Amino acid sequence: MTISSSQGTAGAPDNTNPNGTRFYTHRLSNGLQILGEQMLDFESVAVAFHVRTGARDEPDPRFYGVSHFLEHMVFKGTQTRSAEEISLGFNNIGAEFNAFTSLEQTFYYARVLGENLAPAVELLADMMRPRLDQGEFNTERGVIIEEIARSEEVPARQAYRWLMKHYFAEHPLGREVLGSRESIGAMDVEWMRQYWQQRYSANNMILTLAGNFQWEQVLELAERYCSEWQSGEAGRVTQPYAPAAPITAVCTKEKLQQEQILMAFPSVGMEDPDYYAMELAAMVLGDSSGSRLFWNIRQQGLAEAAVAGLISFEGTGLIELYATTSPAHAPEVLRLMQAELRTLEKEGVHEDELQRAKDKLISQIILSAEQTTSRMQALPVTWITEGRLKSAAEEAAEVEAVTVEQVHRALARFPLTEKLTLAAYGPLEAQALGL
Repeated sequence: MTISSSQGTAGAPDNTNPNGTRFYTHRLSNGLQILGEQMLDFESVAVAFHVRTGARDEPDPRFYGVSHFLEHMVFKGTQTRSAEEISLGFNNIGAEFNAFTSLEQTFYYARVLGENLAPAVELLADMMRPRLDQGEFNTERGVIIEEIARSEEVPARQAYRWLMKHYFAEHPLGREVLGSRESIGAMDVEWMRQYWQQRYSANNMILTLAGNFQWEQVLELAERYCSEWQSGEAGRVTQPYAPAAPITAVCTKEKLQQEQILMAFPSVGMEDPDYYAMELAAMVLGDSSGSRLFWNIRQQGLAEAAVAGLISFEGTGLIELYATTSPAHAPEVLRLMQAELRTLEKEGVHEDELQRAKDKLISQIILSAEQTTSRMQALPVTWITEGRLKSAAEEAAEVEAVTVEQVHRALARFPLTEKLTLAAYGPLEAQALGL
């Protein structure tokens, strides 16, 4: 499959897939990348601006939480629209619309009927140039601080943050997307304006679409609403990361009724050739149904949940294990989780359980492909990691091609227990857990 990463030819698809979908790519002269997966059997189209920035890219402690804060502010008005007019504009075309911020990206999206693509693109493009008004900033600051307060009342979220804080230490991936009460409370709107100027440059954004659209119209809309945007800072510096040594971190919260146990060890980044091999290994270990942790812990009545999964970023990743259980069962659950890790490290995976994991993952990929929003979100991922677009069928074929030997080689790259981070969050102290 040939994909152009520079100027595409208007109206000419880069690839036609067996299921009838077509891929298109084009880059404006200012660097804005446009990606499209045309799915004419659908009535809807999902469209978004993917901004390649998140908590990982916040330059110093003054800015911590600015990516998420800015996401809120984008909905609070532009030079031509108020917050009410933005909401009314989407409602008038029957759109589903929202946004989210993560460690590495900020996504602003809408799903509409194909006939309403033009006003949806115009609205989203206008939002990418927000007013960042001082008064709205002051009001929204309180909303963010309340959101932080609510998150502090969710033990599972706090346990995850506890793990990531110790696993990544001072690395940017250890930051909290929401920021802190202190950083949000002290933030200045001018700092946000600086961050927006740096990270919301045309060449650090992707206009991505999936569903029922005409490519010529997409190009015309992009030229009309986005061609005057300035180029600037783009991408990020990435490199592999692993903790320097094993870490054990116990946070005792006496008032909690459940003990949260988490473990993490280094794994592959999003762009790694062993990505699917490691994802399948994680599924064998801790898929939510039918995995080793499921049968040996959850189905034995020892824990409410016992799962594992691959978390991949640009340049690095980790496999996380998570269990929530009663204080009485916590020492046994911890012992069993450690035992399963040692078994995986020593014996790898078996052919039958690998095939079951493949079947599950392929089903997830194919079912996700039936949703325009899912496909719209998937396009920037493969573009950033591989410089091309992949159909769901291609992804499924790559999963099916993974062998037991490939999984074992991938696991051997990352000794599972050598740099293990173990985190506990709940009523028990380390001694009670057997640590």
